[in-house]
Amino acid sequence: MALKFNVIVREDEKSLSVSKSLCALALQKGFVLDEVNPDFVFSVGGDGTFLKAVHHYLRKVKHIKFVGIHTGSLGFFADFRPADLELVLANIAAQKLNTNAYRLVKAEITQNNKKRNFYAVNEVRVENVHHTLVLDVSLNDEQLEVYRGNGVLVATQLGSTGYNKSIGGAVINRNLELLEYTKIAPIANTAFRPLVNPLIIGDKDVLVFSGKSANTYFGYDAFTKKLSNAPFTIKVSLSNKKITIVHRQNRPYSRILNESFLGGKHDI
Repeated sequence: MALKFNVIVREDEKSLSVSKSLCALALQKGFVLDEVNPDFVFSVGGDGTFLKAVHHYLRKVKHIKFVGIHTGSLGFFADFRPADLELVLANIAAQKLNTNAYRLVKAEITQNNKKRNFYAVNEVRVENVHHTLVLDVSLNDEQLEVYRGNGVLVATQLGSTGYNKSIGGAVINRNLELLEYTKIAPIANTAFRPLVNPLIIGDKDVLVFSGKSANTYFGYDAFTKKLSNAPFTIKVSLSNKKITIVHRQNRPYSRILNESFLGGKHDI
């Protein structure tokens, strides 16, 4: 049976050219273009394009392997270069793949007696840029703290190098199934004393944020949803939903960190 594929591409000249070459080469090798039920989804661009690809196929990720072709500025998810197209397709056809599955973070929002689930690769956020956000925070059904500030973020190990890192969160090895709870501009003084430091929790732990502030926004990866003014609870945990990423054989995580943050030579 022929392998089915699709391509999600960033709309710039280089990425579009690489996408065109990828499609032509894949079809030449007997792959079948299938936008609805692909076996492999190629993202051509940067990490933003990769996240777009995952969310586009979120309901079908169980049956899909994601392959990132790097034409952007950062390549945490996109492990391959345009020059690797021939090799990648040959390895897929020969089933010689280096893959890893990663659990998504799940946020269950309850508001107005309705529940809705959201999933993210990198992080989920609760934010209020208009006035101080006040949240009751519990961990595994025990009160942890009352948070006051601009917002909170819960990142996966994959997302720990993104927004989380920029606000002082720790970088987590991508092989560890952990979540990280980090504050966004917290109020910390003699009157209000939150746990300012990031908190890393395990794969079975559950964080719950409860609040009722107006103008509160919920974010998941690149998407944002405004909550109504009614009281809400947001339960955050690692989900059983996973994405499978195809990685290069010779690109360890330590090298990715060195290239991205420490000035190391880029090999993609």
